[in-house]
Amino acid sequence: MIRERVGNQLVDAKVVSSEDLVQGLAIQQEEGGRLGSILVRMGALSESTLLEFLSQQYDVSTVELSTCSFDPHLLALLPVTFVQQHLVMPVKQTTYRLTLAMVDPTNSSLLEELRFRTGLHITPMVASESDMRTTISQVYGHSQKGFPTKNNEGSGIGMGHQKTHEVPSTFSALIETFDRGKSITKNMDAIPLKNPQMKLVAESESSAVEVINSLVQQALEMEASDIHVEPLESVVRIRFRLDGLLKPIRNLPKDLHQALLARLKILSDLDIAERRLPQDGRMKIDGIPDVDIRVAILPCLYGEKAVLRLLNQAGMTLHLTNLGLDQSGLDQVITALENPYGLILATGPTGSGKTTTLYSALQYLNTPHMNIVTVEDPVEFQIQGINQLQIHEDIGLSFSKGLRSFLRQDPDVMMVGEIRDKETAQIAIQAALTGHRVLSTLHTMNGPGAITRLIDMGIEPFLVSSAISLIIGQRLVRKICHQCAEPDTISHIHLQDCGFSEEMIRTMHPMKGRGCELCHMTGYKGRMALFEILPVVESLNDIILSRASTSEILSCAMQEGFQTLRQAGLVAVQNGQTTISEILTETRDDGTSALLTKNK
Repeated sequence: MIRERVGNQLVDAKVVSSEDLVQGLAIQQEEGGRLGSILVRMGALSESTLLEFLSQQYDVSTVELSTCSFDPHLLALLPVTFVQQHLVMPVKQTTYRLTLAMVDPTNSSLLEELRFRTGLHITPMVASESDMRTTISQVYGHSQKGFPTKNNEGSGIGMGHQKTHEVPSTFSALIETFDRGKSITKNMDAIPLKNPQMKLVAESESSAVEVINSLVQQALEMEASDIHVEPLESVVRIRFRLDGLLKPIRNLPKDLHQALLARLKILSDLDIAERRLPQDGRMKIDGIPDVDIRVAILPCLYGEKAVLRLLNQAGMTLHLTNLGLDQSGLDQVITALENPYGLILATGPTGSGKTTTLYSALQYLNTPHMNIVTVEDPVEFQIQGINQLQIHEDIGLSFSKGLRSFLRQDPDVMMVGEIRDKETAQIAIQAALTGHRVLSTLHTMNGPGAITRLIDMGIEPFLVSSAISLIIGQRLVRKICHQCAEPDTISHIHLQDCGFSEEMIRTMHPMKGRGCELCHMTGYKGRMALFEILPVVESLNDIILSRASTSEILSCAMQEGFQTLRQAGLVAVQNGQTTISEILTETRDDGTSALLTKNK
């Protein structure tokens, strides 16, 4: 419904009086219905004034439905009962977007429900209630007598309570083709044929091709990093990973699952007959040459699950200045890269952007005078002018064996995708000590932890202190959506508990995202990296040689001006880039956040 918050906005804009709002809310509480319609019925404002206000306040266009013509195929997107209940009308559709007339454009749960039902991005337009009811009656041929008198659209039709699933419009023709020759109901759980024919197999394969192409196109448009194709008991669930979080997109018929998996295996050059063992491969989609797709298939209870990692080289600019480092951190990284030898480590958990950081560093060093070699599992991005080796453990080509081979290739710079064991660590350190620049990643929680991790692997402390020139710790956090950003109210005490100094609290203005179509109602759009940069300077050598703990190394580094990930996160909150909840989720309280200097 048009909620009390909007009513307050009407009062603030002097469109209605506070007395009218109180009276309207009382009527809504007693009788139900839309607050806007109640205020119009009371004579507190005109329907055209309400329409114009909603248009300006929520940056949506108005539409006069009586002047529109409606395509029958477009009207079939939504059941008539849903249209009557929620007062919405499909106006226009493109491949991935549906323009929809609504009486209440403030209803975010309804927008989300519509996006789920149709599988399309929703662009709302606002229409008057009288125009909407008249048009629905004329177009669908139903009297308004059947319309709900109580307003219940705020609750929507929850995904967990749906008895049926409307076929998403983007896929309706494909599913229809697949289900040809079957007896089907209006839901997506098709009834299988007792005697399937060979023709149906060919049709299912054709549908699978189009479904996969459409999924990849939609994922790229939504800027998703992964596509999950998950077989459940009765449907195939499709989810996208958006800004690090999985989001359900749609359900597909379970009968389409085998055709989808077969098509993915063919494109990825995998064994189509093997359904018992996990398989990994790579593929490309015709017409999308710049996107490399890694495919991982895993046998599960209800069939094989597939995860598609989208590597969009066209949308990625590998450059150190694009990483989000501050000037001090950027200078430290460049200084380490320009040293003629030494080991540079990028640390953090899986999915924290370590590989992107190393690729950007390699691109900085990539000149015609440099022989750069990499050994990776897998090769994420192909870089012009760099020799990249894909390891194959099944034939004995491991990181350590690849490194040994590369040492005989006269390299200037070597990149090791990951240091996983003592042997790889020893070769990387020896290479760094014998005049090579070596870059690699290590799975540790922070920069100082990389030092103790290498020592725990069996590397002598004097080799660690001599070989490492720089350690980069990093995390990815979601950024506040710029389109729906608004001030956030956080208590003084909570800010202090998080580590903000009194001076920072006085000058900061915390922000949050309200949620909008651009950010899929999450309040976040895109991600940014937080960095901690630890150069292994002279003062750290003695403490490393003494086999100090991670906390002791951290304390010593802090005295040299080292800024932790938590501190970097607090600065990002102060600058209005992200939220405190993101920082508390992605960074660890190391007890040093309160030491953040007042001049930050």
